[in-house]
Amino acid sequence: MRRRGRTSGVLVLASAFALLALGVPPALAAKGKPTVRAATLNLYVGSDVAQAVVAPDVPALEAAAGTIYEEVLASNPPDRIKIQAKLIKRQRPDVLGLQEVETLYRGPKGDPAPATETVFDYKRLLLKQLRKKGAPYRVASEVENVDVEAPTDRGLDVRLVDHDVLLVRKGRNVKVQQTGGDNFEAMLEVPLAGGAFGTLAIPRGYADANVKIRGRKLHVVNTHLEAFIAATRNAQAEELVATGGPLESNRPVVLLGDLNSAPDGTSSGDSAEAYNMMLAAGFKDRGVTQDTCCWDANLLGGRLTTRIDHVLVKPGARGLGAKRTGAENSPLTSAGQFPSDHTGVFSRLRFP
Repeated sequence: MRRRGRTSGVLVLASAFALLALGVPPALAAKGKPTVRAATLNLYVGSDVAQAVVAPDVPALEAAAGTIYEEVLASNPPDRIKIQAKLIKRQRPDVLGLQEVETLYRGPKGDPAPATETVFDYKRLLLKQLRKKGAPYRVASEVENVDVEAPTDRGLDVRLVDHDVLLVRKGRNVKVQQTGGDNFEAMLEVPLAGGAFGTLAIPRGYADANVKIRGRKLHVVNTHLEAFIAATRNAQAEELVATGGPLESNRPVVLLGDLNSAPDGTSSGDSAEAYNMMLAAGFKDRGVTQDTCCWDANLLGGRLTTRIDHVLVKPGARGLGAKRTGAENSPLTSAGQFPSDHTGVFSRLRFP
């Protein structure tokens, strides 16, 4: 029996040398479990839009909308997104969940028709920069959230359309098999300009897809939960984990997104509940342990104080490492701005 064991050991050793000669780590080859790179990134609109939401009357709304428009321009989305493309290329995630993917339009003030002159299209800017850098991605799925237009004190109307977008890396190793996405039933509703323009509904949602990455079948969901009111955020989280909801799958699930919920409850609305709902549903945290939000609204400084950007997995994939982009050592724009008020979170995963 000892002789057979010795022969077996020699064969194992010989196999290991053969694998090394082929450039394949023996542990990885034996397990046959490919690495999956998953990431979440909030691109940031470029201004604190809450100032328009809380405006008490029409003059205040016009002033706030004008300020938001000027601040978005000053945030220089093309330069910021160029930096993001560079950071994405370095990490090369197979799947990338994006939030605050905005399209900004302008039009004549008071025109009842929707404004259609495009000022910035964040999705188009990012995909173009990724192509130029030799790291092409494509849209797997996306969902449109709030679409709001308001007059400004700058003599024009501005319209902002928000999206969540799920990107996948182009190449034969990543295949999209089925896609979906929708808005949550739970949404924040606020009187616009003190009710002068009626009630503004602020839908949020999710974009999801079944993908196959190096032979591994996964279900990936990207979302951005409500920022300001914990009760609405928690109701949206309940929709995610509900029976028959977007997180239910017979495949391993990767949840990416800005949950606006931190493990220590330091998120907006001071609530860890949405995050804890995901853990209670069986998800494991495979993101970073450092804070991910938020630099000052003008992106010129500030301090990261909360961890609300997450990569969560079910069942518990092994985490092979996670890192932030856009943190203290981030490249800056020519004006000294961070590329977003959030950091990106990039994780390497291996599923059982």
